[in-house]
Amino acid sequence: MVNFSTTQKIQPDFKRIVAFGILTAVLFVFSIPNSLEGHAQDPRRVLVLNSYNYSFQWTASITRGIEETLLEADPSIKIMVEFMDTKSHVTPEYYKNLEEQFHIKYSHVKFDAVITSDDNAVNFALKYRDDLFKGAPIIFCGVNNHNLPANSNFTNMAGILEAPDIAGSFNAALRLDPNLKTIYIVTDETTTGKSVRADAERIIIQFKDRVRLVWLQGLSMEELQDKLASLPKQSAVMLMTFTRDRLGQAFSYNEALGHICTACTRPVYGLFDFYLGNGIVGGMLISGKYQGIMAAELAIRVMDGENPDTIPVILQKSNRYMFDFTEMDRFGYALNKLPSESIVINIPESVYTRYKFEIAGVTGLILFLSIIIITLITNNRARRRAESELEELNRDQETLIDQRTEELTQRSQELEIANYELKKLGELKTAVLNTVSHDLRTPLTSVLGFCKIIDRDFKRFFLPLCRGAEELEGMGRRISSNLSIIENEGERLTRLINDFLDLSKIESGNIAWNNVSLDPAELITQCVPVLEGYFSDSGVSLKIDIKTDLPKIVADPDRLLQVLNNLVGNAAKFTDEGKVTVTADTTEGGWLRIEVSDTGVGIPTDEVDRIFEKFYQVCQDESATEISRGSGMGLAISKRIVEHYGGQITANSTPGQGSSFIFTIPFAK
Repeated sequence: MVNFSTTQKIQPDFKRIVAFGILTAVLFVFSIPNSLEGHAQDPRRVLVLNSYNYSFQWTASITRGIEETLLEADPSIKIMVEFMDTKSHVTPEYYKNLEEQFHIKYSHVKFDAVITSDDNAVNFALKYRDDLFKGAPIIFCGVNNHNLPANSNFTNMAGILEAPDIAGSFNAALRLDPNLKTIYIVTDETTTGKSVRADAERIIIQFKDRVRLVWLQGLSMEELQDKLASLPKQSAVMLMTFTRDRLGQAFSYNEALGHICTACTRPVYGLFDFYLGNGIVGGMLISGKYQGIMAAELAIRVMDGENPDTIPVILQKSNRYMFDFTEMDRFGYALNKLPSESIVINIPESVYTRYKFEIAGVTGLILFLSIIIITLITNNRARRRAESELEELNRDQETLIDQRTEELTQRSQELEIANYELKKLGELKTAVLNTVSHDLRTPLTSVLGFCKIIDRDFKRFFLPLCRGAEELEGMGRRISSNLSIIENEGERLTRLINDFLDLSKIESGNIAWNNVSLDPAELITQCVPVLEGYFSDSGVSLKIDIKTDLPKIVADPDRLLQVLNNLVGNAAKFTDEGKVTVTADTTEGGWLRIEVSDTGVGIPTDEVDRIFEKFYQVCQDESATEISRGSGMGLAISKRIVEHYGGQITANSTPGQGSSFIFTIPFAK
């Protein structure tokens, strides 16, 4: 009996085991293609290279943004993260050790992309990209050096330049406290600190007449705390960045902020969102996490096959006004002084805010029960009324549809008529230009030619016959003078027609630009004899001051000479004595700068902003009729030529003392 019972029990178990084995084998067979497919393609590898330590909240925010975005797009991506810790170590030996360490770790790894955060990391990656990263594309973020794209090694790269809105934070401080007299600006001597100060000095100059600005830089933490502890009333502190002091001590962002806020009795403002809630009042704040998100999105695009050299460098401008109510309340600042759409944290919760879900639930339940009761009472009446209203609504909808259809038909006809009229106007404009080009210039050329022939023959054959006859001789001189007037006016009309045609071609995009690489100094030197012709019959001198080592530019030489001729011609026309000076130099931003200045009559202050308008002419006074004559298009044409090459043209003038016209052209890259 025992053996029989055992046999009965074993047989069903054996069948289940066999069935399970068959099922497992089937599943294994079907999983083989997927496994092979998974092993056929290696996962993509990304190196995240941070300038600083993870203890810096800015770096931690960027890293989190990068990791979350990459893994959301492709969970199989292999992410390797390195922290260079250059807030604490900046010696050449340290950088050399980093290079050796990374060579040991990654010499056998081929990265699909290298993402860097902040300036030190991108500079390091640029220097060692071939040795360490085998030419992998570099995606950068959090970079303060806005000249990075101008680097000669800037290839196979894309990224985001950090652009803190410094002016926005200053405006926020002055808006909350209009009585501020002094703002103390705190920053350090790190690469980021120097870059932020360079940007800030260009921006905060606009506040110099509203508030006194004092820089606190190059101090130890103790020295900084001593200064902050004794700040006067009607002052505030603007914290740019402070992660390493004069003695080389490194601080995380929150550590530095804690020391500063502990010592300071005045409101502190900042530029970064991770300061908020830790002691600052607020300001126009920038987000490190969003920098990381954008960098990761660019890396995904590059790894998916997009050429990084075709992706424009992004200037990140996603800053928002953000404030801490606790700090605002501490200094007595009212919420109604904040800019619109400001984000405010730590606002105390009211009873309604704390229990709003419970209140909303009870209120909703009461309303729901009331609606049910009212619905049950009025159901029959409402149903009959609804049937009547539905019939009326159907009639109204049909009428409305008919009206709208008729209106659309009418609008369509009007648009067709307007389109036809526009085509006719375009054809008319073309016809006018053709008439000006051929039917006016051709006869005008003939008139000028015959006028010159008549004047030559008259002076050669007829004037000699009039000698001795006073009346005939006077009449001959008058005829000769009239012929000169006809010739001058004909030439002026020719210039007017040419200017009109040039301006029309530029605005319509039909003008030919024969761009070549040229030396600005050589171009200006070659046209000096032409420019001197403007001063052949005057007491005005022409001075040329050109740097001989100017880089080359890419432009149409005829168009640049047209600009120079217009500016020098205008200067000669409005200058009776003194000199006209042409200078050529470079700007700090790496542009060609050409200036034409004179000692002439100048331009009235209220007309300077209009001189580049089409057909606008400046007349100094009622008696200055001779110098005011012109097409009024020379400066307009010059402005459009300069702007075509991405440059700018401006004018400065002091009435009675002279004027200067300056235009800039970018150098060839």
